[in-house]
Amino acid sequence: MGMPARWWRTTVDRWLDARAARAARITHAAGLPDLLERLGQRYRGRAQRRGLQLALEIDPTLGPDLVGPIRGLGDMLQPLMELAIDHPASDVVTLAIDVVRDEPGRQVAHFSMILKPTDDAATDSFASVIDAIRRRLDTLGGVLAIETADVYRIAIELGFIVPPAAPHVDVVALRTMLGSDAAMREVIDALREALAADVGDLEGALARADAHAVRQWLHRVSGALGMAEATGLSAMGIRLEQDLAVRPLDDMALGIRRFAMDATRALAWLREGRGHEPLI
Repeated sequence: MGMPARWWRTTVDRWLDARAARAARITHAAGLPDLLERLGQRYRGRAQRRGLQLALEIDPTLGPDLVGPIRGLGDMLQPLMELAIDHPASDVVTLAIDVVRDEPGRQVAHFSMILKPTDDAATDSFASVIDAIRRRLDTLGGVLAIETADVYRIAIELGFIVPPAAPHVDVVALRTMLGSDAAMREVIDALREALAADVGDLEGALARADAHAVRQWLHRVSGALGMAEATGLSAMGIRLEQDLAVRPLDDMALGIRRFAMDATRALAWLREGRGHEPLI
């Protein structure tokens, strides 16, 4: 006796979904654009097998390189996309990203999808996904909004840091403030030594998952960069420190390491002493 066609189709679908998940590796996303690309790679085939299309609508004012809980966002969008594909409101399943608050150095965005539960089993599945998303958002300082009518609109609200458009150290302003090249060299040497030690401290704190130590590191380095007139980077470090007070270290590690790299570049630029060019 042959296997039922439905059982065989379900088995093949699960195998295809698992292969797509291994290829996409959502947890390896290096930023929001990379996360969205990996989500499309993972779920495009699943949608097509159900006769659906995946679509992405992005607010044109969304920052291109936001820093924040990218891994946590991926953890929430995966079950939400699966639910929307299994219970679509139309033949196009859309992930919409809208900026709802835009402030200097920070954006708050909605990541929303529309779905239509069709029976009690679908409603139970919906409730389970929503409970899981709420619990995850509680650790990230985000908000979940749900609108219900003929369909459900689920919106995940999260805040992100907008990095400086181009990391910049105003060497000319620093030299003018200090009054002499000799004084500037003393400040640069002191900052170089402090930051070199602190970068090593950071890696150890991240390895130990010591959020308190990482916040202290961010505070010290932000202050040092402020003294060096690297105001954009200093402000970004302060925002990372503030976010880490309400978000898990695991979700902020990518942004913190990026900040450390930019801070190291800033110090390298100061050591070169090219006072008439910006840090690119």
